[in-house]
Amino acid sequence: MWPRRKLCVVLAIPAILFLMLASQSIQKRHFPLLSLSPPTSRESVVELTAPPADLTPDPPETPPPPSAARSKAEDEPAVDSQKDLRPCGCSESCISDLGTSRWFSSHYDPKQQPVLRDTNNNFDPDALKWWLGLQQSGNDRTLEEVMSEMFQVISPPTVDYKPLPSLCRSCAVVGNSGNLRQSGYGRQIDSHNSVMRMNKAVTHGFEKDVGNRTTHHFMYPESAVDVARGVSLVLLPFKLRDLEWLSSALSTGQVKMTYMRVKDRVEADKDKVLVVNPVFFKYVHDRWTDRHGRYPSTGMLAIIFALHTCDQVSVFGYGADKLGNWHHYWEENRYAGAFRKTGVHSADFETQLMMQNRTFLKDIVTFIRSALSVNIAAACTSCLLTNNISQKPFTFTGLMPKQKT
Repeated sequence: MWPRRKLCVVLAIPAILFLMLASQSIQKRHFPLLSLSPPTSRESVVELTAPPADLTPDPPETPPPPSAARSKAEDEPAVDSQKDLRPCGCSESCISDLGTSRWFSSHYDPKQQPVLRDTNNNFDPDALKWWLGLQQSGNDRTLEEVMSEMFQVISPPTVDYKPLPSLCRSCAVVGNSGNLRQSGYGRQIDSHNSVMRMNKAVTHGFEKDVGNRTTHHFMYPESAVDVARGVSLVLLPFKLRDLEWLSSALSTGQVKMTYMRVKDRVEADKDKVLVVNPVFFKYVHDRWTDRHGRYPSTGMLAIIFALHTCDQVSVFGYGADKLGNWHHYWEENRYAGAFRKTGVHSADFETQLMMQNRTFLKDIVTFIRSALSVNIAAACTSCLLTNNISQKPFTFTGLMPKQKT
């Protein structure tokens, strides 16, 4: 019995092993393992249906043509090329680069030298002859001799009036007209870099209307006054004797007479004295006043001087008041007519001359009415009447109205 059981066990074990091996073979053929089968999700189906990836590198993109591409410069504010080329540093136009008015360009000569220097004056012979004939001095001295003596008393000027891109030199030329009374222009006048006054101008007691600053004071012997230290005394020499007077008034005091009694001594800073070039007189006479009269007025000379030494000019207090009366703002007698006519030049003519050419100055000067004027006019180049400082290079403020008939 026992041997039969052993035999069965021996036969059963191989049979079991055979069945196990056969079962594994069937599973491999008909039921692949899950770990080896592809995923059956939606995403995996899409991936399986997509074409194989192209591993070839993409070619470089062709840049768009320049016309289609927006440059960086287009995104930035445009640069004012005119401002870059401007000779002065003013935000608006400079007098030295004005070219919009043919009339102005035909009158303005940038090559003119407004002040006398100790050397290289290059006097035009015809202009010098004309100047020497304005008023006889009663001596036989030459201009060179008188100048040599003068520059031993005063310092030769070193200032350079050429415009600079880093500077904007604003100048106020302040006349003595009675129309400045109750104008309230004082603060506006003082806001300029330079404030130019003339003759016997006073500021004390009139600061609200005319300001209290002075950087340049124009005068000639017969209108001379003392000037504070730091202020430039600007001599307008109408004759050779005036240069002799200047040397004397700042040193010995010997010259006491010209054609009339004059102030024999003047207090002034010798290092800041300027003398207007005699040739400049002829230039103003020929170009600006059309050779009317014997020579131009002090006011006209001061304005044209400013045009050649400043980048922007504002002019205050020229001509008559709103009633047509000519008088100084410090005078109580408004009917004095102190400076309407001098016998050698006419303020009326200078006014008329500029009024007639106002159209040619429209691109250079801004004309604005004010309560002080009925008509814009003055013994000057043109007029702006405003309570605000204009950015235009040449403005006129507080000037004369139309003359009464």
